[in-house]
Amino acid sequence: MLNGIINVNKPKGCTSHKVVSRIRKILGIKKVGHTGTLDPLAVGVLPVCTGKATRIIEYLDTSKAYRAYMLLGVRTDTYDLEGEVIGKKPVKPDISQIEEYLKEFKGEITQIPPIYSAIHYKGKRLYEYARKNIKIEEIPTRKVTINNITLLDVENPKSENPVIVVDIDCSGGTYIRSIAHDLGEKLGYGCCLKDLIRTRSGKFRIEDSLTLEQVEEYRQKGETDKFLTPPEKVLELEVMEINEEGRNRIKNGQNLSLPNQEGERLVQLVYNHNLAAIARVKEEEIKPVKVFCY
Repeated sequence: MLNGIINVNKPKGCTSHKVVSRIRKILGIKKVGHTGTLDPLAVGVLPVCTGKATRIIEYLDTSKAYRAYMLLGVRTDTYDLEGEVIGKKPVKPDISQIEEYLKEFKGEITQIPPIYSAIHYKGKRLYEYARKNIKIEEIPTRKVTINNITLLDVENPKSENPVIVVDIDCSGGTYIRSIAHDLGEKLGYGCCLKDLIRTRSGKFRIEDSLTLEQVEEYRQKGETDKFLTPPEKVLELEVMEINEEGRNRIKNGQNLSLPNQEGERLVQLVYNHNLAAIARVKEEEIKPVKVFCY
């Protein structure tokens, strides 16, 4: 069975939806879903769940890490180079000033997502309003956490519009485009995202990722273990081994008992090295939340 997670290295210019469609064709199955949209401009880690593993997406680690290339002195309506340039001026960057402003992003911050984004607002995506030139008075904000943000380098420092290279470790849902835009506003001369690499998503890292071509090649060879990671290998939940009797009870919709337990928590029940269920432990009882063995 093709149940697992594929660490796809998404190519530039390709939407996350197209990656999912391509995986469906390669594997010949319908149940496929990604764990979080990566903009067409960006490249890098896009975990894609297949088969029964699509049901564990909500339990996966959503933290992310990026390497962002930010173009100084340029403003666009999308906050990246995919959009229309609405302002441009030559810049002589003060590196120490940039580093000080970057520090202000660290910790929990409130972000205003780009108007060209997939956030829902009154039943539609924000980009749908933007494309029709419909102005939204109050774009819904979101709280995100920036664990670390570091200036690595300045590319073309003598050009009119240098590019700064920034590493960012953050919570899921963070818009790197908004960080670039907001940094530019702090600096007073504008900034937009030029290129973006997602270097990590949860447990998945770019050095272990595969191109769509590599996934297809392994699939044709029948070497599914080369690209499919079993769900139980990536879930950040306590593992409880169960025997055949426990597995049968779960299949029949029955609970399991677990004496001398305190508190409440989610666990993964594993039978014969395979994920059997995600369950809730409460008051000496194990109640399956999602069952994977049939």
